[in-house]
Amino acid sequence: MEGENCSRSMEAGIQVEETINRICPDLARYLIEYSFGEIYARDGLDNRTRELAVVAALTAMGTAAPQLKVHTHAALHVGCIPEEIREVIIQMCGYAGFPATLNAMKTLVEVLQETGQALPTDSLHAGSEGRYERGKNLLAMIAPEQERILKETYDPINPDIAKYVIAFGYGDIYARGLLSLRDRQVATIAALAAKGTAPSQLRFHIGGGFRAGLSEAEIVEIMLLISIYAGFPAALNGILATHEVAASMKENE
Repeated sequence: MEGENCSRSMEAGIQVEETINRICPDLARYLIEYSFGEIYARDGLDNRTRELAVVAALTAMGTAAPQLKVHTHAALHVGCIPEEIREVIIQMCGYAGFPATLNAMKTLVEVLQETGQALPTDSLHAGSEGRYERGKNLLAMIAPEQERILKETYDPINPDIAKYVIAFGYGDIYARGLLSLRDRQVATIAALAAKGTAPSQLRFHIGGGFRAGLSEAEIVEIMLLISIYAGFPAALNGILATHEVAASMKENE
């Protein structure tokens, strides 16, 4: 199966190169030399982490279904199991909405059909009872004061807002298990950096990434990766945010 995934990934890459070469050979050269000769050749992230980040980013962007399909194949090739890819896609409903998640899930199904794989349908839902308390405890692992901040900010508007964020985002989604807290923060950081529309939430999750075990160098590598898929402005904004959050956390130690 691994050989089949590798073959399909290589075929997809060759097809892309051949298509672009017919239009603009220089673009094909830039794509290969920068994306894979430079960024993917760096040592700061393992390939599994890198592909989980790319799947998250492309799912959240919602504008690159063919590329998402290529990277779903690639994720399988570098050791991600189908259930892990599905978890990343499910997680994106909180950051990109259900339409983007449903479209990405369709892509995953297509890839699994092409590779002759199947997903187990056993529920990973942690249960309807105690969702808020479960979510509060998980949120505290990446941001000990965030429940208080959410409630102080949004309860005067409507108390349900903080409740939904905590109970659904963490009590349902993060509580599904399978992915480590570190992997979930990798996916969230990549998605928010690629979207580029939520700088305060990106900074929050960069801090959460540090608490989940990511280093500053690793998060910078995620941002460099994002330069391929969302451009340099998104990547540079993410790199500056990472440096600022790291400095602030060091000052407060």
